Amino acid sequence: MSVKSAGKKAEGARLNRVAVVDRALDIADREGLDAVSVRRMAQEFDVTPMALYWHFKNRDEMRAALGDRIVETVIAPDEALSGQEFIRQTLAALIDAMRRHPVSAQLVPGRILQCAEGRDLTERVLAHLVRDGYSPTAATAIARGALQAAVTLVLGVPGEELAVPEEDRDEMRRRKLADLLALPDDRFPHLKSLADELMGCDDQDEYFATGVDLFIDGVTGMRGR
Repeated sequence: MSVKSAGKKAEGARLNRVAVVDRALDIADREGLDAVSVRRMAQEFDVTPMALYWHFKNRDEMRAALGDRIVETVIAPDEALSGQEFIRQTLAALIDAMRRHPVSAQLVPGRILQCAEGRDLTERVLAHLVRDGYSPTAATAIARGALQAAVTLVLGVPGEELAVPEEDRDEMRRRKLADLLALPDDRFPHLKSLADELMGCDDQDEYFATGVDLFIDGVTGMRGR
């Protein structure tokens, strides 16, 4: 091995994969997922892009690692809980993990069955549902729906505008609110009177708790089907 090759290998080995992924998650939250690339992360850590290639072959592999990292931080509830309560607390835990890096929450569905932690969590959810009397079809639909509900709630927080860079979000919110307030009074009285509520979220904890409650009510209704 040449001195140059040995140097690059040592440089790559010194990089901490978890630190790179956590920094990438923070960048995605501020600037969007498009800002995350192997070259950008190399600049962040003041190394050559080749050093990052020891950990990530390309942007897609790096994004997969971001999704995996979020799933890894989900704190699974107590196994002794009943099926319904286990689902409630699992959904809440998944939401809590994604809330820390909401922009990257969209990566989680594609990784939930691709990483060890996601497979273990899904297995526990399905086992609790089947033991609680749900049919295999219903259990599968509930597990899938729980993941979709969690992602939708996190990405859809009113007024957050996660699809745009952080510095542009206030202006986007103002523009959308102005559009609602400019609507005709006679045709859209409720949209106008509730515009602030629709375009903002004063209590995110309540917003997420309500979303979880709505989903669990649906789970209860499916029992025995």
